[in-house]
Amino acid sequence: MSLKKNKRAQIRGVDFALALLIFVIAFSQVIIVLSNLLIPSMVQLETYSQEQELNKLYNNIFLSTGNPSNWGYIGTSSLTDFRLGLLDYKETLDFTKINRLSSGISDYWYINYIGVKASYGLTRDFAIGVYSPISIVIDDWGVAFDDITISGKVTDHQTPFENADVWVFVVNGNNEVYTNYTTTKVISDTISFKSTFEVNVTNFYSIAAFAQVGEIYQDYTTLNLESSDGINYGEADFELNPFVRENTVTLHSSIDVSLFRTTLSDEAAVFALFPSKNIDVSYYKFDMLKTGNDEGNVYLREAIPIPSKGLALILVHERETTTHRRGFMGIPMFLSSKNGGIYGTSADLDNQGYISETQVLFLRNVLIKCQIWYW
Repeated sequence: MSLKKNKRAQIRGVDFALALLIFVIAFSQVIIVLSNLLIPSMVQLETYSQEQELNKLYNNIFLSTGNPSNWGYIGTSSLTDFRLGLLDYKETLDFTKINRLSSGISDYWYINYIGVKASYGLTRDFAIGVYSPISIVIDDWGVAFDDITISGKVTDHQTPFENADVWVFVVNGNNEVYTNYTTTKVISDTISFKSTFEVNVTNFYSIAAFAQVGEIYQDYTTLNLESSDGINYGEADFELNPFVRENTVTLHSSIDVSLFRTTLSDEAAVFALFPSKNIDVSYYKFDMLKTGNDEGNVYLREAIPIPSKGLALILVHERETTTHRRGFMGIPMFLSSKNGGIYGTSADLDNQGYISETQVLFLRNVLIKCQIWYW
């Protein structure tokens, strides 16, 4: 009898263990199935939420005037209840507001990224890019005594445009301006442009080039060439960061330029350069005035005329005895890798797990790409 009871107990134990094993296997399969169903749904839900946040941020920045609506002309320290928005009162992009996001300008005008992020209550990071749908690139240059040659391409996603309009400007160390208009064509089996100049020789040259395709696509690029002996030239960085804003009296047809300097040097000149097909003038040149104001010690020139439509580029040359410095700011100043970097936490987004949104918007009757990266 005792033996029979032990066998029954062993059978019950085996049954229980087998049942428990079956239950564990079944339960684990349920967990696996639920995980496969729930985790993707949770990821999709988080991605959807992030996309909603991105869309709202894009609308706030690129499709609103911000707060106050005229903040582009108010010094940063005087802004209260500030919200970043880049439209003007006509609901097109405002280049003055975009220029305030450029790196290197004086603290009086610069809009701090951390402040923008806090004003919108963001916990994630973002970056802003503003650039042209087309691209002009200087591929090669040459300086041989009084002859300068500039060549390059106008492209759309690496595809060269033929018959694109190209304007190239050369400003030498004597502040003399030389201009050339050409078009892209087949040169040595490549669609490109080539501009040649005969100039008075100096130890540096500031070069600006504009491209136009159709009536609403434009781009610009710059180049700074220096030499210590007037013979051997090399590329150099621009050293100055002027600030350019729309003049509040003659809107759309003139601009104000200021250059903050801790110590004002001997003199400074400003050049307004722009592509021009239908008017005889393609640039303006003025001396800048030394003054002091809320921004600090600045060179200043107000009401510089520019066309009411299209892109432009403002170049500044400063001289201190025999030392020369140069700088530029675009109208607008593109927020891109080739023009000083995007606005945000990182100029290198390759390693970020970001989502982004891009739209094409109008600025001064020219189409501009506006992009936000969000992660």
